[in-house]
Amino acid sequence: MTKKNRSYNNVFKSYTEVLNSQLQPGETLFYVRDNLLPTLNIKVMIKERSKEAFSHIDLMILRLIEQGISSIKSIVVLTALAEKLVIRHVSDMVAKSFVEIIDSKHFLTELGEETLRYGIPIKIVQRAFLYCAVSERLLPRDAYNLSFTPIENIREDEFKRKIRENHILEESNIVNLKGLDLSLIKCKYDFNLTDETMEFGNILEYSSGYLQTRIFLAGISHPERAIIAFGKNCVEYELHKALPTIDSFKDSDIVKKLEEFNLDQEKKSKLTFGKGNIVLDEFGLPIIKIIRANKDWLSKGIESGHKGILMCGTDEIPAKPIGLRAWGKFSSLSGLTVRYFLTEKSLKDDAFKLRQYIEKRESLSKKEIEQLIKVAEKYSLSKIIKDLSQMELKEN
Repeated sequence: MTKKNRSYNNVFKSYTEVLNSQLQPGETLFYVRDNLLPTLNIKVMIKERSKEAFSHIDLMILRLIEQGISSIKSIVVLTALAEKLVIRHVSDMVAKSFVEIIDSKHFLTELGEETLRYGIPIKIVQRAFLYCAVSERLLPRDAYNLSFTPIENIREDEFKRKIRENHILEESNIVNLKGLDLSLIKCKYDFNLTDETMEFGNILEYSSGYLQTRIFLAGISHPERAIIAFGKNCVEYELHKALPTIDSFKDSDIVKKLEEFNLDQEKKSKLTFGKGNIVLDEFGLPIIKIIRANKDWLSKGIESGHKGILMCGTDEIPAKPIGLRAWGKFSSLSGLTVRYFLTEKSLKDDAFKLRQYIEKRESLSKKEIEQLIKVAEKYSLSKIIKDLSQMELKEN
């Protein structure tokens, strides 16, 4: 699988992961959109425990040097080892930075002292990590399978296309590297670290860029949490950092665009909700108060197979967000959710009865079952009709 296809596949998986594992009881999604996350690609020196153990000879030589035995000849005399063998082992320790030579004498380095203290070889190696410039923490393992665009490539056509189709979270003016701290990491594997990693060292260099991710805003009656998905790995972000970056939330013409979008759908003979007024909530998310509902739309599966009547709100029940599928000149609306509220009394009554039954599952009398079956039949709710019919048989 190519890097591009693997990246797309990981972003696609994120939607299923959030729906299945990340939402808390009663939560729903209010916003879903591809997102470009400001990211640093950091090259850093780290200390790692070696998987290989010291030989008996290595430990003996290190301990002698620690005690002040600084010449090859002295080590040969004390160990009775061949001089060539001692020279080979000491040279290897110098190469691994365990031992240094000063004025023809051998001394333990700081790394050598630490190595001897742990009793296992410790090495300093160079590693590259992805670091979020928004949350100021290391990114999870799945992030390394996503598409990263270096800052110097921002003028390329491919990136300009992404700019049009994605949101970009705003990074801090000065990115703090406090997240390079092992004490903040519970599972090293989850953050692309080896189990042998002991400590972050000096930063050699870093480059800025953007990582292709996906942003979700979740909550019960309004957005309460922001989730950034890196394939199956999901990380919660502070909502106040995510909201200002969503262009649609800052768009003063969103009502006008939605009205134009709905008219465009009608002209194309698409099934629409009917007639209504558009208002925005405190987050800038659209609410449509349906004045005259399209009965066919109420009977249609409009969100994950759920019929329109079951998604609409009333004065007594909250509306469930419905994802807006927009394209072309209306693509800036993509990712938004719309909440529909019924205003016609008979429809409000129907919606309330159906939602009460689904969400509370209270026992019903024979008469109530018969009445609810008639309501369900109006909107082709076959599953509810089947459940109620079975309940009716038990009553008989």
